[in-house]
Amino acid sequence: MVFMANKSTPDYLFEMANQCFRRARTGSNARVELEALGNEFMVEAIDLDIKLQNLAKGNYTASSPHGGNDYGQAAF
Repeated sequence: MVFMANKSTPDYLFEMANQCFRRARTGSNARVELEALGNEFMVEAIDLDIKLQNLAKGNYTASSPHGGNDYGQAAF
């Protein structure tokens, strides 16, 4: 994998995922592997993008301050 200095890392990972998905649709023999690789790139891109957004907001924590299952709930 080559790092693109003019793109953010999440953008680069999203692009790599899209390339894998496009190539998987071309009837490639490696269709399953390309789709799996695209999914891995997408997961990494999303995780990294969320961490970068949290760092930019200044509220990044390694774990939830409420101790767990508060997905989708706003903290007041």
